[in-house]
Amino acid sequence: MMDATSTPETYKRVTVGLSLLAAAALAGGTLLRRPFVGIGIYALALGSVFVLPVVSNGRMFDERDDRIVGRASAATLTLFGWLSALVYPSLVALSATGHFSWGPATSAVAFTTLAVYATFGVALAYVRYR
Repeated sequence: MMDATSTPETYKRVTVGLSLLAAAALAGGTLLRRPFVGIGIYALALGSVFVLPVVSNGRMFDERDDRIVGRASAATLTLFGWLSALVYPSLVALSATGHFSWGPATSAVAFTTLAVYATFGVALAYVRYR
């Protein structure tokens, strides 16, 4: 358990470790054909990440962390935005010429990308105008 003497760096290391464990558990459970074991470990590890700030007396994040996360988020959205701007029109053109057909997986990726940017737009408007 983390206490008031734990540093923000310790919390970050624990958070990253538990998050990686959660992701590995899902992948491992799938590969080993034990999906419910993977889901159980995932839920415990990720649940711990969410509970840790509630039960800890120490400081978890500071303003620098907010700036770093903001810059990383912006870089991620920008990268995927530019990739989407290049890939999706190309796929539409290939589809129109018969060289590509939209299957369930590619359609799901396209609609997920739309959902991510629509959600970002709504969140941006909310934060900006509240």
